[in-house]
Amino acid sequence: MSEVHVSRRRLIIPIAVMAVLVVLSTWIVAKYIQNQKVAGVGDQAPDITTTTISSTPFALSSLRGEPVFIDYFAPWCQPCIQETPDLVRFAERYGNRIHIVMVDRGDGVPYVRSYVRHYQLPSSITVLLDPNNHWSHAFGVIGQPETILVNGNGKIVSHLIGPMSLQRMVSAAEHAGMK
Repeated sequence: MSEVHVSRRRLIIPIAVMAVLVVLSTWIVAKYIQNQKVAGVGDQAPDITTTTISSTPFALSSLRGEPVFIDYFAPWCQPCIQETPDLVRFAERYGNRIHIVMVDRGDGVPYVRSYVRHYQLPSSITVLLDPNNHWSHAFGVIGQPETILVNGNGKIVSHLIGPMSLQRMVSAAEHAGMK
């Protein structure tokens, strides 16, 4: 066997390994990017699956057919605290016409329970825990408060940033299909 032929054979294995690694890396990156898609206005809402503050399983898809008001918050967030009285009034007046869901962005059960008690959130508000901000990312939430409105067909109709007044909550909820 010639020396050139032996050198080429020795190169084939490392080249094949490199090719497999490149293909595998490309596949992993593509899957990661695919799983990192952020849902925006007009898109189908990702199905939030997590637990409530009382450890009850929750799935956003179980609310299909009715509009949903999703408020991302943190118990220490001053703008969130500022909007809480209006959110409570909104829930008391309209909680039977729209599902109101609050999603904590990773503060933990004791802190969130204290917030719920302190602000006397009515039972018409479902309070969810998102310990790793998974659902925040899925909806493109980067701060708090941020509100996502989903219509009865599961489509995102609004993504609003900042604290909201009662009037703005009602207007946004009507846009999502609240009657």
